[in-house]
Amino acid sequence: MRVEASDTDRCPACGASVCYLVDWKYSGLGKSIFNYTAQFYSCRDCGIVFVNNISDARLAEYYAEECSYFENAHFSVTSPENREKYSAYAGVLRHHAIDSVPMADVGCGRGGFVTWLGQYGWDAACWGVDVDVRSLQQGCAASPNVTFRTGDALHLPFRNRCLGLLTYFHVLEHIRDVHGLLREADRVLEPGGQLLIEVPDAERYGEFPIGSAFWISIREHIFHYTARALTAALRAHGFEVREVVRKTLPTPEFAYPSLMVLGQKTGRLSPAVCTPSAGDVAAHLLESKKALLRQVRDIQAMAEKQPVTIWGCSAELFSVLPLLDLRDYRICDSSKRKQQAQYQGRAVEDPASVPVEGTLIVAPYLHGAAIQSAASRLGWPAHAIYLLH
Repeated sequence: MRVEASDTDRCPACGASVCYLVDWKYSGLGKSIFNYTAQFYSCRDCGIVFVNNISDARLAEYYAEECSYFENAHFSVTSPENREKYSAYAGVLRHHAIDSVPMADVGCGRGGFVTWLGQYGWDAACWGVDVDVRSLQQGCAASPNVTFRTGDALHLPFRNRCLGLLTYFHVLEHIRDVHGLLREADRVLEPGGQLLIEVPDAERYGEFPIGSAFWISIREHIFHYTARALTAALRAHGFEVREVVRKTLPTPEFAYPSLMVLGQKTGRLSPAVCTPSAGDVAAHLLESKKALLRQVRDIQAMAEKQPVTIWGCSAELFSVLPLLDLRDYRICDSSKRKQQAQYQGRAVEDPASVPVEGTLIVAPYLHGAAIQSAASRLGWPAHAIYLLH
């Protein structure tokens, strides 16, 4: 498939020189945009790691045609874990006396944060904006102040200088044109307006070892931000960095390293922010690749002796499969939607219909124990089950 080469050899966050790091083969179901080899680069100055050969136009195809966030319990707006997260976001705003100004949450998904604000007395217009209409359709406005609009971070559906606050929770790691995003934020915010951004804290990936290649296997995460990278990008667009916040925050499935940066629109270049490094992102990626290759060798050895069944069309699987040379194997998944798809011409089957023979590879890191239990109920013996880890 085609890929897009970057039009620059400079860091997309801070503008310093970058260097090639490693190739990473991804894959996906059917004609996925991720059937390609990602070229990872790193910045010598700010430490960011990023994919240099994919465009926002290609990523937009993923969100329009492949993305299943709208059906994922991970994004439930009522889960206690996500509500705890919304409270943490609001706590940063309260700490800086930011309250009841017209605001928009960009990339709002199902609208959890703006709904939370409406429930807790935010006395101004709250807009939820997202490209995924399917997610927006699940939005439930709990306040007359809350409204949802279709739009994307590079083309916000607002007039100039009309909002006092923009929030971007887990958005910037998905977008190649970070400077286009910040220019659009500058257009929409009134003078003195605030910008609160959250991304996974890539410098602390190693402190959260969910699986050997979990963080890099998230194919749509094309930027792995450091605090220095994010603050440099904000400063370049006239945002003064008011606070950098590092936390551990929950989701319904796991805890993750959170990096939040609050900026204020000043229209001038502000002083550099001292942000000590918390870890080497490039080194983590290279170690993840080594760990992935070790598991590939294990699976390849199993497959030489007996048939293999793989359960779970997960992000982890789509980093493993391109590295395997398997002939006698099957893929299954409990999702009815995924059962309608294929992987390189091979059908995705219902787990209940797959013969119990050979080795069962359980792919998802997060749901391994649950799948192992389900497999046992279908007759798979414990010694035949191998969990990716």
